[in-house]
Amino acid sequence: RMAPKVDNVQKLLQAEERRNKIVADAKARKQAKVKQAKADAERDVAEFRQEKDQEFEAFRNTQLGGAETENASLLRETEQQIIDMKNLSKQRIDKVAQMMADLIMSTGVRA
Repeated sequence: RMAPKVDNVQKLLQAEERRNKIVADAKARKQAKVKQAKADAERDVAEFRQEKDQEFEAFRNTQLGGAETENASLLRETEQQIIDMKNLSKQRIDKVAQMMADLIMSTGVRA
C-alpha cells in the first residue's frame, strides 16, 4: 500500500513541476511581449518626434522665408525711395541754380 502513496506523491510532484514550467514559460512570454511593446513604443515615439521635428523645421523655414522676402521687399522700397529723393534733390538744386542764374542775368542786364 505504500507504493501507491509514493506513486501519487511522485505524480503530484511531476504535476507541480509541469505547472511551474508552464507558469515560467508564460512569464517569459509575457516579459518578451512587454519588452517588444516597449521597443515598439520607443520606436513609435522616435518616429513621431522626427515627424514633428520635420514639420517644425518646415514651418520655421516658411516663417524665415517670409521674413527674408519681406526684408528684400523693404530693401527694394528703401532703395527706390533713396533714388526718388536723390532725383528730387537734383531737380530742386537744378531749379535753384536756374533761378540764381536768372537772377544774376536779370541783375546784370539792368546794370
